Amino acid sequence: MDAGLAGLLGGVIGAAVGAIGATASAYITGRKAEQQTRIQTQAQLAQAHWQLRLEYLNQRHEPRAQAYTAVLTLAAEVQQLLERALGCMEANDSAQYPAVVQQIEEKLKAFAPLYARVRVEGPESMLSPTRVIEAYLHDFLWPIETFFEFDQGEGLEDYRNSVTTAVYEFEKAARNILNDDLLTSRLAAAFEPPQ
Repeated sequence: MDAGLAGLLGGVIGAAVGAIGATASAYITGRKAEQQTRIQTQAQLAQAHWQLRLEYLNQRHEPRAQAYTAVLTLAAEVQQLLERALGCMEANDSAQYPAVVQQIEEKLKAFAPLYARVRVEGPESMLSPTRVIEAYLHDFLWPIETFFEFDQGEGLEDYRNSVTTAVYEFEKAARNILNDDLLTSRLAAAFEPPQ
């Protein structure tokens, strides 16, 4: 083989190896760029999902707070009336007691739409405390004639204590739902990218 042919053959082989190397390099670079683009796209989609979830949770916060506050306001009004009823019993005031009982019964009629609102606003974990408070608030069905049958108001005091306990449990559940610490943990769970 003469030097010219060897040089030509070496040049051709070198060019072929160079072309293969360049092609492989371009392929690897392209794959890396594709992977990087895919990772960036997934990160952007996850961030958009998280941002939408955060906005959704923020939008749910205020209507829920209003619904829970309405329930607690009604319960507080009933509790005040219960204190008045107990005062009537302690004073043996059979004239005022029927009017107070009627006010309590009127307040209790307003609970059904509030219960429905909490059920709609949710979440599921608020349904049980709402049912409990509803059950206690609707247990006040004593006829006015039984005013003198209470043993020094013990039945009414027990009822008032049950309502107070139910209100406390409802407040605690509502606080947990609306609490920013809980929101943080929910966001952490919500920030998992969609599958």
